[in-house]
Parts: sequence; structure tokens; C-alpha cells
Amino acid sequence: MKRFSFTKKIVLAVSAVLVAFVGTMWILILSMRNTMDERAFEDSLRLMDGRVRSTQEQVALIASDYHNWTDVFAGAMRGDIEMLATNYGITAARGDVFEYAAMFDGPFYTPVAWVVGQGLSPQPVYLSEETMEAIRAAVPGLVIAQRETFDFFLRLGDQLVMSSASYLLPEDPDLRSDSDQATLAIATIGKVLDPERLRRIERELSVSELVIRFDVPPKGKASLPLLGASLEPVAYLSWRPPTPGTSLFDKVFTILLGVTVVLVGGATLAGHLLHSSAKALMQKEAEAADLARTDALTGLPNRLALRENLSRITSQYDGEVAVLVLDLDRFKQVNDVIGHTGGDVFLQIFAERVQAVSDKNCFVARNGGDEFVIVIWAQDRLAGIVDAKVARLEELFSSPIRCHGFLFDVFVSKGIAYSRSGEHSADELLRRADRAMYTAKALQLQEPSIYDEEMRVRDLKENSIEKALRSALLRKNEFSIVYQPIVDAKQNDRLLRLEALARWESPMIGRVSPAEFIPVAETRGLMIALGWHILELVCRDLKETPGLRVSVNVSPIQLMAPRFANEFCSRVLSYGVDSERIDIELTESVALRDEVMVSEQLHILRAAGFSISLDDFGTGFTSIGYLGRMPFNSIKIDRSFLAVDEQSDGDFSIIDAMIALSHSMGMTVVAEGVEEEAELVRLRDSGCDYLQGYLLGRPGPLSSISLEFTTAAA
Repeated sequence: MKRFSFTKKIVLAVSAVLVAFVGTMWILILSMRNTMDERAFEDSLRLMDGRVRSTQEQVALIASDYHNWTDVFAGAMRGDIEMLATNYGITAARGDVFEYAAMFDGPFYTPVAWVVGQGLSPQPVYLSEETMEAIRAAVPGLVIAQRETFDFFLRLGDQLVMSSASYLLPEDPDLRSDSDQATLAIATIGKVLDPERLRRIERELSVSELVIRFDVPPKGKASLPLLGASLEPVAYLSWRPPTPGTSLFDKVFTILLGVTVVLVGGATLAGHLLHSSAKALMQKEAEAADLARTDALTGLPNRLALRENLSRITSQYDGEVAVLVLDLDRFKQVNDVIGHTGGDVFLQIFAERVQAVSDKNCFVARNGGDEFVIVIWAQDRLAGIVDAKVARLEELFSSPIRCHGFLFDVFVSKGIAYSRSGEHSADELLRRADRAMYTAKALQLQEPSIYDEEMRVRDLKENSIEKALRSALLRKNEFSIVYQPIVDAKQNDRLLRLEALARWESPMIGRVSPAEFIPVAETRGLMIALGWHILELVCRDLKETPGLRVSVNVSPIQLMAPRFANEFCSRVLSYGVDSERIDIELTESVALRDEVMVSEQLHILRAAGFSISLDDFGTGFTSIGYLGRMPFNSIKIDRSFLAVDEQSDGDFSIIDAMIALSHSMGMTVVAEGVEEEAELVRLRDSGCDYLQGYLLGRPGPLSSISLEFTTAAA
């Protein structure tokens, strides 16, 4: 009995030791399992938060580029929806960089938006009024100089959109400093957090069941709130975190009772696996960063990579740096002929040719659309290197590009800007090269245009005009209107109407010609405000002079503004002026605009009782078919066709054809710039209806118009 008791005690002791050992082992193993799972849970929260922030930062970087873009800023300020659509909205419409884009406030009476798959026509804004109010509250607090953005998530139906908003600004700090926040547009872009991206995050972070939930996730799963514009959660990311401890426990469960070494080895192996997973995750993050800096279409570095590399070169390199901007001419014709898919293939082939000049001291990138940038640096003799690169490019561009069964000649506008030892920032260097490129494009040059002192002085002059113009539009007491008679060709003392011409006397810079301030207003986003002010002055004169008819010049920039025609009608009506007393004059450059939108606006104006004239006919882009599709009442023949001297009667055969064509289409004809009696006689004999020019009356105040004119019937 004692032996049994002793044996029992031994057994119990051994059992106790074994139980203690096994219990301790189980406690240690379970504790290790729980600890590993908890750490993995915490790590997945941290990594998921970091991954979401990284994704948001990618969207913010894209927004920073697209919302600090001089051309788009100018387009928005002047209401050029077509330009915005083809340079900004097209990216959302295609969906290759982001899927949603919207602009509101500032020059936009009505918000405009573009949505993936909906084409280039602006769509109803997808943002709720509450969301826009939250954005309006947040954007003024952003540091403009640092290109900060306001980032948030937006729920659109069953989609969750990563969004980024900021003021729409020019790249040039000097232009930006003059911008009044009250007049600035707010722009926002959005990229859908789609299932494919969720699956990629799952793989990168080794999590499972990653989903977007619009309600509070159940317990037992990791979740991350995603804040909307009002800083309240609009959705949650919910996922099952990795459980390395549980996985390890399951693997070694059958041998836990006797193989401690295996358990230790398993724990070591688990640690090693976790380390490898973390290393692989870091590698995938690096690959994602590379993808964010690569143009998806051409494989070249994109705008973000260009900015980063150029900033690094200009700030760290002590030699010479040149930026060569290439912009395809007539690329719209390529898209018109073979479609946007064919246009993409064309861009890929073109990119390969540009990439051919790249070397260790030459960086090639696509800056967006059909614009490419080459950055070249050297310690000295950079101009010769650039000349050699340009010569090589011209050789490459001399061969047509075959695409979708068509051969296209390659025409490229080129602009170059130089800097040395950090003389100019990356943004300024790009701006200068872009400025030079647009000069080459305007002059239709195929050789490069170099940013020089003349361009710098011109920029300064335009900046001073812009500054004075902004001030003048606030004070509204610097502009005046003069009028020039338009008379009956058969009875030239019989007045048809007067053409209203704006004059500006600035206390800051003196008298400024319309030929100078109108282009600045059009390119700096001031044309719409200027146009309304001029219309106000004209309507005041009309109200005080019953029976008078007036021609008012309207810029194509104004015509392309959203709801322009309706606003024009409302403003004229508010002054109590009959619409039949106003003739709207448009230049031929309107033919380059969106024909559907132009036609819609003009038909609204015609239906309201306004007459419409096409100015400078014969000098631009108007086709006979275009004349037939637009509701013009009359055309104005440009002065350039009227030259009469001792040797020549001028090209009156062209004028005869113009007059005959116009009459056959039911339009009257006005010849402007009539200065000689011989011109008057010849035009009258050709059947011209009305005349305008110094011979018949110079521009002057309304009070100075000769009382000898009799007024024609309306």
C-alpha cells in the first residue's frame, strides 16, 4: 500500500511535472500564438493605414500637378470648357489616371464635372452640396505655396472614391500671388478604390476578406474608418488580419506534447517568415511607387517623375540644365481620323522616337496629353549638345508615322529654356520652356524657340497689364466706350448701327490698346468679367439713347462659358434694352471651338432676338458648310481685302465672291476698314450692303456722332 502510495506519488509527481511542463508549454505556446496574432493584428492596422495614406498621397500628388497648371487655370478663368475638357476632363473620361473630376466656384456659375466613360462633355456635378460646402471650408486653409491638397473619401452609390481638392492655380508663383481666392475655382479629382486595388492590397499586406463596408464592421475583424469631406466616416475598410500565431499553432499541434525543439524551431521559422513577408511588402511598396511615376500609355516617366527629377537636378547640380518641351501639332486631326485608340498608338510610336535620344545625361518624360519633355544637363557646352539632340529629333520626326493604315507626317512645336547652377527652379524652368514652345506654335515654327530676354520682357509686360486689369475690373471706372458708324452702302448718310469699341485708361500703366489688353484678358481668365463690364457700359448708353442700334464684340472665350447665352440675355433684359437693338460680333476663331456648343449658344441668342455677325470673314478658318450651320445674320469683310492703289484694284474678285456667297445664304455684308472713296465706289458696285471705316466716321464718344446720319429701320 505504501509502495503503491509511493509509486502513486512518483506517478503523480512525474505527472505533475509532466502536466506542469505540458501546461507551461501549452500556456507558452498559446501565449505566443495570441501575442503573434495580436501583433499581426496591430501591424495590419498600421500597414493598412499606411497603405491607404500612400494611395491617398498618390491621388494628392496627381491633384497637385493637375491643379497647379497654368494652361488649365487660364482655361478655367476664361471659361474655356473645350480646353478644360481636352486637357483636364479627358483624363477622367478615359479613367487611366483618375475617374472623376469636378470644378466649381470662382469663374464657374455652375459646377462642371467629367466622369469616366461619359465622354468630354461636362456632366452634372457628382458632389453633393454638403460635400462642396465642406471642401469650401477646408480649401482656404491649405498652404498654396506647398501645393497642399484636401484629401477625403467620397461615397458614390456602391463606389468609394479617393478624392483630393484644392484651388485651381497657375504654376507660376508670380501669377499665383495676384489671384484673389474669391475668384478662384476649386477643383477636385477622384480615383475609385476598386476591387482590383483591394485584391492588390490584400496580397501586399497578407490579409484576406478585404472589403469596403458602408456600415460599422462586426467585431472580430480589423477595420479602418475612411473619413469624408466633413471628417466623419463615410465607409470602413474591413479585413481579416493575418494570424501567423494560429497558423503556426495548427502546424505543430500534433507534436506539441513531445517535441519542444520543433516548437522552438517553428517559432523561429514563424519569425523568419514574418520578416520575409515584411521585406516582400516593402518591395511591393517600392514597386507601387515606381508605378505611380510611370506613364501607363508610353512607359515613360510621367509628370510626377519629371517634377521630382527636375527638382533634384536644378537644386543639386552645379552645371548647365536645359528643358526641351515638345508638343505635337495637329494631333487632334490624328484622333479625328483614327479615333482615340489610334491616337494612343500614335503617341506610343512617337514616344519611342523621343526616347531614342535619351542617355545618362538626358531624361525623357511625358508631361501629359501630347506634350513631352526632355531634360538635358552638362557641365559646359550644353547648347551644342541640345542642338545635336534637336537635329537627331528632327531626323527621327522626318519619317511619317504609320498607324491603323494611315501615314501621318510628324509636326512638333519645340521650346527650350536654359538654367545654370540652380538659377531657376524646376517649375520656372518648365514654365519658360513651355512659354517658348507656345511661341513656336503660334508662329507655326518647326525649329525650336528659345526663351530669351524678349520673352521675359513680354511676360513682365503682360503681368503688369494683368495686374492693372484686375484692379480696373474691381474699380470699374477706367473703361469707356467709343462708337464707329456702320452705314448704308447706297446712302452713306443713313446709319445702320454703331460698333462699340472699348478704351482703357489705366492710372497704373496709362493708355492700353485693346490689341494688348484683350489677349491678356483672354489668356489670364479675365475675359468674361471684362465682357460683362463692357456690355454694362453699352447697355447704359443704349438706355439713354432710344432707337440706337449697336454692335458688341464677343470673344470666343465668353461664348464657351457655361450658360453664357442665357446670362447675356438676362443682363440685357435687366437694363430694359430691346434685344433687337444689339448685334453680336464674333471673330472667325470661333470656328475652332466646339461646334455643338457654339451652335447651341448662338441659336439661343438668335431666338432671343439678337442679330449675329461673323467678323473678319475670309482671314481665318470658316468653311462654307460652317456658315450654313450657324445662324449668322451678316458677315464683315476684313480690311485686308480692300487695298486700292494706283497699280491695283485689290482682289475684288474675292470680295465679289464673298458678297455673292453671303447673299445666296441670306446674309447681309458689311465691309470694314473703308478709307478711300475708290473703295467705297467699288464696294457699292459689288453689291455690298453696309460700310464701316475712317472714310465714313472715326470712333468717338456717343455724343460726338454726327447728327447728319439718319437711322435705318431695324
